[in-house]
Amino acid sequence: MNIPNLISIFRIFITIFFILAVHKDRFIVAFYLFIFQGLTDMLDGFLARVMSKKTDLGAFLDPIADKTMLVAGFVMLSIKGIVPLWLTMLVILKDVVVVTGFLALYKLAYTTKPVPSVFGKITTVCQIATILYILWSGARAYGDALFYVTAFFTTLSGLHYVYVGIRMLRGEKVTQSPAGN
Repeated sequence: MNIPNLISIFRIFITIFFILAVHKDRFIVAFYLFIFQGLTDMLDGFLARVMSKKTDLGAFLDPIADKTMLVAGFVMLSIKGIVPLWLTMLVILKDVVVVTGFLALYKLAYTTKPVPSVFGKITTVCQIATILYILWSGARAYGDALFYVTAFFTTLSGLHYVYVGIRMLRGEKVTQSPAGN
């Protein structure tokens, strides 16, 4: 167990405190925990590269820690009645479809490493921005535009990963894998 992997495990642990903060309506505390989780995400990746400590375990733990915090954010804010349930379900559905597709391809002996698409990266930014904006704004009024932008890119990236996965199943050469953000 190396330092970057321990940081990834710590990031998963931070999610517990994030959930408690949102549950207790301590949105600013949750905001800072979410930011701290993001900073430690950058730190573990940086250390893994600099220390030449990239591992298969780290490649597994890092996205798990990311998704755990994002999904916890959407679920908790839905429970609080702030994020619409349809958006939370869409975020979860997209992740389930992508992970299931990747595991199916892996089981079929496809050896392509997961590479996030540009749509996946935009989706992640939108999802993070949605959570951060809500946590920062607290009880203040905000519009639904961010929900729709996040939903659009979540759907677009999910469909793109499905498209890439189907092309892989057909034996077509693709430059990126259907796994990622």
